[in-house]
Amino acid sequence: MARIIPSVLSLALALTSASLFAADPSTQAPETSTQAPESSPQAPETTPQNAETNQASKAPNGQAAAKRTSSYLPASEIKQITIDDQPLELLVRSWEGRKKLGAAIILPATNGTADAPGLMAFVRRNINAAGWASLSLTPPAEPPAPNFATPATEVTSAGAAQLSSPSNKPSQKVKPEQSNKHLLEQEDFLVKSMSQLDSVGTDFPGKRVLITADQSAGLLISLLSQKKIADPDVLIVINPYSEDEARNQALAEKLAKLTMPILDIQSPDGHPASLETAEQRKSLAVTLEAPNYRQTTLALNLDNESAWQNCLSAIRGFAARMSGAN
Repeated sequence: MARIIPSVLSLALALTSASLFAADPSTQAPETSTQAPESSPQAPETTPQNAETNQASKAPNGQAAAKRTSSYLPASEIKQITIDDQPLELLVRSWEGRKKLGAAIILPATNGTADAPGLMAFVRRNINAAGWASLSLTPPAEPPAPNFATPATEVTSAGAAQLSSPSNKPSQKVKPEQSNKHLLEQEDFLVKSMSQLDSVGTDFPGKRVLITADQSAGLLISLLSQKKIADPDVLIVINPYSEDEARNQALAEKLAKLTMPILDIQSPDGHPASLETAEQRKSLAVTLEAPNYRQTTLALNLDNESAWQNCLSAIRGFAARMSGAN
């Protein structure tokens, strides 16, 4: 009995202390409401980041693309031209250093942007130290890839000579008439783009070097051969080709008949259509005694940054020498 009484007294004191502690408001934890928040008609808070995203998503396709590309570039580099009521980017970088030789007009591969990553962006940013301002155009777009679907009921049916193209050639993506129509639209786009460079180019007097790659190079070779755009002082083409087989086979002759100095750069990882005509481009230029034609074959693929520097060195040397702007 003597041991039980102290235990009961200790328990009573503990309960009394706990009651007093709970009654003290200063020791209570903040009240947590379990009530669901009421729905509010107010719009979500707008931050600079999501405001820009919202504006880009509401803008037309061309403007949205321009917004995304411009977001990381200095405002001083960004100009706009308008083609068929669509705003497009023209990226401009001035000379660096004392040399002021002229302007390099850069046209990246089709379906890209004026600042397409890789070799062309590298050239755009690094040719300025050699005395060339850079004017980089938005290239023409490619048509959307066709989607061939076979109905489920026809999957098990036997074929009936549906394939007419040779087994060693890729299947045609579109009909020839549709392909030709789109190529003409791309050429028209480039003619309109090039015609708007004069107003911007007045800030950079001197020689004009035209640098282009892949299918864009094929398109510009065709336009130059038709005299639809003015001849540059120097032409640089990198892995030129056309996906249209007839046009691709005609590319070598068109290139060899151009009269301006030409640097033809071929990389090992170029498009198969470009690799197919590389030897023909070189031999035909020699046969026709094309003035100042030179073909350079790179040892490295263009996914290697060392190849970018090799390309830039070749472009800088050839442009300065052939334009007489040393």
